[in-house]
Amino acid sequence: MLTLKSKRGRKAETYTCAYLLRKGCQLFARNYRYAGGELDIVAKDKSGKWLFVEVKSIWENSFGLPDTRVNKEKQRKIWRTALHFLHNNGGLEQDSRFDVAAMDFREGKKAIRYYENAFIASQVIPDLRIKGTRYAN
Repeated sequence: MLTLKSKRGRKAETYTCAYLLRKGCQLFARNYRYAGGELDIVAKDKSGKWLFVEVKSIWENSFGLPDTRVNKEKQRKIWRTALHFLHNNGGLEQDSRFDVAAMDFREGKKAIRYYENAFIASQVIPDLRIKGTRYAN
């Protein structure tokens, strides 16, 4: 049985999928998981670019804005999971971007703020040469 948090998350993802379909995107995956990371939505835009979409939602005023909750560690997990997805779906050289969909359900609203290129991979790729970092060899 799904928790309330899971039900709300799925609802936000469903609304985001509908938004992407209206924009002419093709959906490929939801909740793609790899090594502790998850891609909420994987889609392709009209030009064939892969979209890795992180969906955040707000239901009450006490939790802050949803789009501010994608921190650097979350971005690294999304990036690592996206690399795995691309590696298994045509190769790493494909065009892609990282988007964030912020759903606002407060007071009965159903509003979406969609941020294309919300973060850039080069800003979150760890420096693997530095010993002692979490991602070092």
